[in-house]
Amino acid sequence: MESTVFNYEKNDNFATGLIKEYNNYSIIRVDFPSAYPVGIPVCDNVWGLYFRVKNSKKAIIVIHGIAMIQTTKYFCWRLATKGFSSFMLIMPYAPARIPKQKPISKIPQNLDWPEIFKRGFIQSVIDVRKTIDFLEKENEKIGILGISLGATISALVQAVDERISTGIYIVGGADIANMLWDSRDFIARIYKKKLFGLTTRKQLEAKWKDIDPLTHAKPNPNILMINAKYDTSVRPVYTLKLWEALGKPEIHWLRCAHFFITHLPYVKNLILKHFRKTLC
Repeated sequence: MESTVFNYEKNDNFATGLIKEYNNYSIIRVDFPSAYPVGIPVCDNVWGLYFRVKNSKKAIIVIHGIAMIQTTKYFCWRLATKGFSSFMLIMPYAPARIPKQKPISKIPQNLDWPEIFKRGFIQSVIDVRKTIDFLEKENEKIGILGISLGATISALVQAVDERISTGIYIVGGADIANMLWDSRDFIARIYKKKLFGLTTRKQLEAKWKDIDPLTHAKPNPNILMINAKYDTSVRPVYTLKLWEALGKPEIHWLRCAHFFITHLPYVKNLILKHFRKTLC
């Protein structure tokens, strides 16, 4: 495996606890320390929910974006009812894994925000890779599904970790410096206020090049992309950049903006069809 900024030291330091048991699957909480600590305890303590299907040897890691965590849970539940184990990893930028003492509006202006973002991105990818360590103990094939920012992270994970055999990227993209710069997403606009005056667009491109999916992407037929025609959070131009870098895999365009809740049944069916075909 090639050396990248996303390499880490493996440790078998997982803690598990049963949350609920159903007829054919159980929900297990899994905790582990991040293999890329950033020095903030709430960020460095990683956890997620493992929807473990009895007698299944196939698992899918499901990565949420800054929002849409309930949508992620829905996908995990639907996958479990259809015979696929899944793992919903709580990401470093989620409310459950950020400090609550200092709202973002009160954080000092002179912090190195580009570096903070980069470290958070690296931690996200490495946390997912460590989740693969956990899942591969009892699963023969592992896929990944990402939504929004989670789709961008999923593209990186699949590019640098050959243990991921198939992936679905929903309303995601690449060229992250420009993708953020042009985004109209509410959280992105807050973050950009911190960036303006600290860096230029070109400087950000250079600083984040080694964490951008375009740097690592390779053509891969086992990818499905689902994107939104009228997305202003991840503009279609950045979706197409990723699509081209991946060798133009199967792609579907929804007639909606970033939040695709009205298309959920259609998206769910596309997901099941893809994983039935590629995780067989």
